Amino acid sequence: MGKLKFLALFILVSLFNFSVKAQNIDSVLSSFYEKSPFEKVYVQFDNNQYAAGQTVWYKAYIMSGNDPSTISKNLYINWHDEHGKLISSTITPIVNGYSSGSYILPEKYSGSAIQAIAYTKWMRNFDSAYFFQKSFPVISFTSQKEKSITVFPEIAVQFLPESGNTILNKQNVIAFKAVNKFGLPENIKGYIKNKEGDTVTSFNSIHDGMGKFQYMPFPNEIYTAEWKDRFGKTYQKSLPDAQEVGINLILEAGDSNRMFHIQRTESAPESMKKISVIAQMNGVILFKANANLSDKESVSSRLPVSKFGSGILQLTVFDANKQALCERLLFVKNEDYLLNTIVSFDTLNTEKRGKNVFEIELKDTTSASLSLSITDANINASPTNTIDSHLLLNAELKGNIYQPAYYFSSGADSVANHLDLVMLTNGWRRFNWKNILNNSSPVLPFQRDSGYLTLLGKVGGINDAKIKKAGMINLILLSKDSSKSMLFLPLLNDGSFSEKNVIFFDTAKIFYKLNGTRLPFKSNVQIESDFLKADPKRTTKIIEHNFDTSGFSKFQFLIDQQIRLEILKKQASLKEVTVYSKRKSKIEELDKKYTSGMFKGDARFVYDLTSPDAIGVMSVFEYLNGRVAGLQFNNVFGASPTAVWRGGSPSFYLDEFATTADNIQNISLNDIAYIKIFSPPFMGGFGGAGGAIAIYTKKGSDINYTARSMDYLSVSGYSTVREFYSPDYAEKEQAYSTLDLRATLLWNPWINFDKFNRKVKISFYNNDVTHSFRVILEGMDSEGKLLHFHKLLQ
Repeated sequence: MGKLKFLALFILVSLFNFSVKAQNIDSVLSSFYEKSPFEKVYVQFDNNQYAAGQTVWYKAYIMSGNDPSTISKNLYINWHDEHGKLISSTITPIVNGYSSGSYILPEKYSGSAIQAIAYTKWMRNFDSAYFFQKSFPVISFTSQKEKSITVFPEIAVQFLPESGNTILNKQNVIAFKAVNKFGLPENIKGYIKNKEGDTVTSFNSIHDGMGKFQYMPFPNEIYTAEWKDRFGKTYQKSLPDAQEVGINLILEAGDSNRMFHIQRTESAPESMKKISVIAQMNGVILFKANANLSDKESVSSRLPVSKFGSGILQLTVFDANKQALCERLLFVKNEDYLLNTIVSFDTLNTEKRGKNVFEIELKDTTSASLSLSITDANINASPTNTIDSHLLLNAELKGNIYQPAYYFSSGADSVANHLDLVMLTNGWRRFNWKNILNNSSPVLPFQRDSGYLTLLGKVGGINDAKIKKAGMINLILLSKDSSKSMLFLPLLNDGSFSEKNVIFFDTAKIFYKLNGTRLPFKSNVQIESDFLKADPKRTTKIIEHNFDTSGFSKFQFLIDQQIRLEILKKQASLKEVTVYSKRKSKIEELDKKYTSGMFKGDARFVYDLTSPDAIGVMSVFEYLNGRVAGLQFNNVFGASPTAVWRGGSPSFYLDEFATTADNIQNISLNDIAYIKIFSPPFMGGFGGAGGAIAIYTKKGSDINYTARSMDYLSVSGYSTVREFYSPDYAEKEQAYSTLDLRATLLWNPWINFDKFNRKVKISFYNNDVTHSFRVILEGMDSEGKLLHFHKLLQ
């Protein structure tokens, strides 16, 4: 993480005169991470529960290793119903490791829950178990049935040797994890018995169904675990078989240093007697130790974990042939990942529509982006997964971790011991050592998503001569907000064309025309984006959660009241209001609608083309010729037209962006709304000594589709992001007569800091029914430090 990045700490424990070529492991591990770095995503939402028809707002944080990711530019979130069926997908751009968006739940959604699954295209190369997943309870207006469990849930228990191996005649640590059929933890207690039925040792859950015990297995014995659940039902399961030949690894609890022990069986090949121990995190080797077990069966050493950065450390024992023999995960938690931020509350007012003010101050000198959610504290419980618990823990492990935020809630030894149980009972399969050491390149079908939306197109049904004559295709992107952009793209020999890093939201109409020629009647033009398309037939496994029923009840009440108010609102009638105002001229209306900055106001000549009088005119230059005294256009039908005005050359602007005469020449007059010509010198841009010609393409109601001379295709872009509405009750002139029942009082996904701006003031107004607030502030800085701030205000 920035200047606190992990230093490659190489500690050599030479217990005997033995040297292993561990440098080979260093280089191949580094090469592997360079070729296939991992990404992980965390998403903060504005609320923890929703109703059909409501908007879900979110902010995503994307990391690679322990730094903001620079791999991907697009974030995908699939939204699934309670049965795992895909409902919809949202796609938002990623900027510096951040992305934000919104999703509107269908008004007629009848399910009781919804699940969001977030990922990048690059993450599709790896196991989907590492995707971000979160489920929400949903209040449905068409169906509000409560789920009921009619049978006791079955319990499944996994027994897992500490380092993957159980060996005979040596002390072994066995961890276990008990969950029910919903994936939720179940506490158990029982005994380990031999084949004669004698008790060898006992065991019981320590935290959330997890625990561990020690035992020494002997030859020709069978060991069975027997336990009872909370309903008195008895279960039995055989323990993993112990190996006659092998090595195991036992790690003791600790803080600044952690003692570990390596044991081998009495019978072992020579390769297993000369071992190396390597600890790596995010592809960087932090610890090396070599040992010779030729004349002893065990060896011990210490891991200086206080000198490591925070995260999951993988400790692996190799034999002399560099074959991985056993492995242990541990979590290093040195709090170097924390973003130093102070939140101070100036004004707290829980009265009806009361104003609240507080300040956020970033103490670190980095740039950072935070997201803030303020909700009714009686609706939402404390978060069970946070930005630090997910990006440092949950996103790195397979298997469901129950309430991962708990492990970052305190620095107590008990919490650290419970976290170690998570390390013992959850799989980590980011890579396979055998493949890495054999220099096996991973198969990566999805390329790095290093650019924003790319338009991919092809003109079919035309011959090579026609393609060569045209040379390029002219595109006009008309967005839903009526904004326009022009693209002039070269055609390849096969008629294909493309444009990278295009950004538009919702659906755009893309008008197309070959340069200087017409498309044949039988031609076929295709244009699409390079976005991943979710498979509507693909279902996903829904993660079960214990939803907060008390908070859900109050949320249900607020939703019922909102429905009642909507019904009353529809029944109310508005009084007739007469408004008198001075009518603006058509030119004034066009100037207000189209221009900004230095382009606003007076110009030497202005032309309204929304009702064109240019029938038969082929180009803008032909239209302007003779209309402006002293302005002359040369080669208006050629490849390189020029303009001369009073001895100088005017600059050209298209929708207030500097452009060339070549690009202006290709625009149909039917697509132009307004032209302004400024006398020299023009101060609105560079190179305006010869004056300026500003041309504005039509938008909104000015577009006359019946008059257009270009065909078009509709192409989907990034998902529309709705703006969060927060009333300002200080504005007395506004009428706020409707009852305020907002469940989310404030959502702000972009609270940004840099070296010049270290403090931000935040204000919000209460609704009419809330008496306590839950404030959740999360974020990440440019060095990968993380912030999770959670406070109840009442």
